[in-house]
Amino acid sequence: MSIIILQAMVQQDTSLGAVKFDWRQQTAEEYFSESDGTKFDLAHAVHVLYHVDDHHATLRNMWEQLVDGGHLFVKILSDKRGMGKLYHEVWKWFPHGNDRLRTCLRTSSDVTRSLESSGISYVIAEDEHDVNLAECYKEDSEAGRLLLDFMTQTSNVYAHPKMRKLAVSKIDPNTTLAVHDTRSAVFA
Repeated sequence: MSIIILQAMVQQDTSLGAVKFDWRQQTAEEYFSESDGTKFDLAHAVHVLYHVDDHHATLRNMWEQLVDGGHLFVKILSDKRGMGKLYHEVWKWFPHGNDRLRTCLRTSSDVTRSLESSGISYVIAEDEHDVNLAECYKEDSEAGRLLLDFMTQTSNVYAHPKMRKLAVSKIDPNTTLAVHDTRSAVFA
């Protein structure tokens, strides 16, 4: 979703009139390198930490830019089940070395470890979603192919029958219709 669409949505919502937004379209690394020391009441990373170079540094930088009493909101896949559990399985498929955090396969436990190592207290809330994955089980389904690639963050999983079978079994071993995916929100 582009920043222009988000700005238009905010302008239409009259309940947000008193809220000041700082709109930027840049990487976290770019933002922190240009920071002028401005402090915020709320900083959020909603499905962002998969895509930063150093998630620990990003969390630390976000925390340091909060006013006293400010809040950090993070939303990321839970590693307890669903896609987060699948990420841990996918990690075993490829020779990435020892540092899973150098990939996009990050989950809630990575965030909590970073917060704990920085001495930041947090609260976890989990939100469960049903995702229909029936297309992943159909051999000739383009939608299933794309879904499986997205869920594993790996291109062309369908071309590797063993990987595809393993991924599908990890996604939903009990049914061929849907998976419960739990996403964690970490409030610091």
